[in-house]
Amino acid sequence: MIEIKIGSNEKEQRVDRFLMKLMVNDSRNNIFKYLRKKTISVNGKKVNENYFLQENDVIKIFLPEDVFNKLTEVKKSEIIDKYHLEIVFENEDILIVNKPIGLLTHPDQNEFKKTLSSYVNVYLSDYASRTFKPASIQRLDKNTSGLIIFAKNYDTLKKMNELMRERKIRKYYKTVVEGSMVGKREVKGYIVKDERTNRSIIFDKPVEGSKSVHTIFNVLQSNAQYTLLEVELLTGRSHQIRASLEAIGHPIVGDGKYGGKSVKGVERYLLHAYKVEFNGQEYSKDSEEIQEFIKKEF
Repeated sequence: MIEIKIGSNEKEQRVDRFLMKLMVNDSRNNIFKYLRKKTISVNGKKVNENYFLQENDVIKIFLPEDVFNKLTEVKKSEIIDKYHLEIVFENEDILIVNKPIGLLTHPDQNEFKKTLSSYVNVYLSDYASRTFKPASIQRLDKNTSGLIIFAKNYDTLKKMNELMRERKIRKYYKTVVEGSMVGKREVKGYIVKDERTNRSIIFDKPVEGSKSVHTIFNVLQSNAQYTLLEVELLTGRSHQIRASLEAIGHPIVGDGKYGGKSVKGVERYLLHAYKVEFNGQEYSKDSEEIQEFIKKEF
């Protein structure tokens, strides 16, 4: 018999989902059967699969230990090597890292291991369990660099997600766009993403399937050819900044997908999430690629 006590990182999730994350090599049907037949109990009682676990609940699993070990084994081939992370800030609750260009935030259908989340989970292995892994609060596109916040425990994840929903985490980017701009610009509209082309379009009025967008652009530096902008993202839609800048006629330098011209020495579009603010604190890190371009062209 195996006994598991629920801690703060495992609480408030359905027992079936907890068990599926724990017993990764078993099937959903078997887990449901274990619950029905009380092969798995909670606090000595039979529970339904939709029971929400509470801190200090005790799960008992009446399976031979060797069987349980096989059902929960993580294959060595799934474990990645350690990766150098550029850490901007870390305490007991959060980790803020600077994601480089060309790295996915989360796994997708083509890449599972070599992602920022995978590397962070290796780095924070002491904070992870079989049923909880440190999780990012936001994400960035593969070729957008910048700051990403990870929660190291479940309570912090809930609090940070709440701050995000209430728009109490302020997110700022820097980008270089084509053309000369002055002052402050604000783009409000409605965005639709074409999943087939992986491209978003901004509309003035709502259309079918659209979502509202709100972006503020402040000019930091400008000449006749280029403008360095600080961007505040008030909504978080896919490709929101890139599509908004195309819509006002100032595409990001190097962003061919959204109307940008090819520029010698610029391999990817110049967009970087350089600052986040929350709970009265500010964390920032500039982009070396943008800094080099500014020195060269301004």
